[in-house]
Amino acid sequence: MYHPSDSRRGFWLATLAVLPLFVWWLGWFPGFLSLDSVDQLTQVETGEYENDHPAAHTLTFWLITRLWDDPGAISLVQIVLLALVLALVCKRTIELGVPLPLAVGAAWLVSLLPAVGPTAITLWKDVAFTIAFVWVLAELLALAAQHTDYWANRSNPLRLGAALSLLWLFRHNGILTVLGVMAVLAWAYRHDLKGVAITMVSLLAIVAFVQGPVLWLFSVDRGQPVAAEVLIPVVASSFFHEPGNFSQDERELLASIAPLDVWRDSYDCDSANPLLFDPQMNIDTIRADPAPFFRLGLRTTFRDLDTSLGLLWCRSSFLFQPGQPTSTYLERPPFQIHENDLGIARDPVWSAAYDFTFDIFAATESRSWLWLTWRPAVVTWLTIATFGLLAWRRQWGLLVPGSLIGIHLVNVATSSLNHEFRFAFPLYVAGVMCLPLLWFAVFPEPLPRSVNRFVSHRRSFSNPDVTAIRGRER
Repeated sequence: MYHPSDSRRGFWLATLAVLPLFVWWLGWFPGFLSLDSVDQLTQVETGEYENDHPAAHTLTFWLITRLWDDPGAISLVQIVLLALVLALVCKRTIELGVPLPLAVGAAWLVSLLPAVGPTAITLWKDVAFTIAFVWVLAELLALAAQHTDYWANRSNPLRLGAALSLLWLFRHNGILTVLGVMAVLAWAYRHDLKGVAITMVSLLAIVAFVQGPVLWLFSVDRGQPVAAEVLIPVVASSFFHEPGNFSQDERELLASIAPLDVWRDSYDCDSANPLLFDPQMNIDTIRADPAPFFRLGLRTTFRDLDTSLGLLWCRSSFLFQPGQPTSTYLERPPFQIHENDLGIARDPVWSAAYDFTFDIFAATESRSWLWLTWRPAVVTWLTIATFGLLAWRRQWGLLVPGSLIGIHLVNVATSSLNHEFRFAFPLYVAGVMCLPLLWFAVFPEPLPRSVNRFVSHRRSFSNPDVTAIRGRER
């Protein structure tokens, strides 16, 4: 039987997940840095901030390096926060009724997976987004455990709103996941919309404060990618496969952005980078007036629907296809720190940690093992199976946390421009942490009854009127 001390004990045991991540940090100090990472650090160094990479995330670099002016401080904060949110999910699943060993084991498993260690110490917005994503998952699991009682404590919806605001702020497409989750909450708790409204107000207040006064204070150039840019590969795919469908006006619009041979020759369904970063591709033309190209993108999407669906599968297949195709490459943390003028170079704190983790890193790079070590498809299908079985067993309360993963899976599948593990990182970590919920598919005790019992048991320590509470629940 559940006891409050179990969740506390599980939380502290799960925080030990930081140890394997810390070994990676010691061995690969200051972490893995890509061109994007160097660009954001350069903005911090110069004080000239842009919003191509979400400025809110770049400003977290500034904040952390006020305490320790080294990129290693950022990667250290990342692994500590990741371990804490893993422990928080562990605590919530134990409160639901999952046995402590299963809940703690999931957190330890995440930290030991060979793809997690190197990604967790990479200075990417996707890592910060993953930390926020797992925090949201923990709050939704608390909601599943407490049901409508979750909204009674006003700090809970405020905390959920804060977690969701980080999803919005740390990735430009995060807003789509946030809106989807808020829609699910509004429908699932339509008879208790006050708590949902507090969550929404908290969310919007934080986003408005950061994107308003904070970005103004740091003189951030607010220019950012526009929605129309996501449609560039869609239009290129249609022009590559069915050029005869384009009118003269449409061809002229394409030519105003890049020569027509660029649209044909630089197109690759697996990776949008050759097209987007072609020197002759003038994306500023789209940003200056996105409406015409946005309309063209929508027209080509539905006019050449078979081609559009083929492109969608091609660029999202890394989420669902376990095997690594010979014709594509799965982007992972870069082995070398990108050249920079900031004096950043790899400097292991502990050479033994580097030697040990290097052997792991090298072994996982084998193409024959990528399906297990790096590609997220196995975890994707296990997660889908988990929530499918929970739905079959009528564990409806757990489908709200599952909706977070489902909504973001659709978001990533439709918006990914390349095969990159970092896009799937939040789904990968959250998916593994949800595997212990299979306990309720194997032992399908009606969740609302068991949850109410746990809630009442916890309240009995501070609220003598337990009988009245149970009466209202009935």
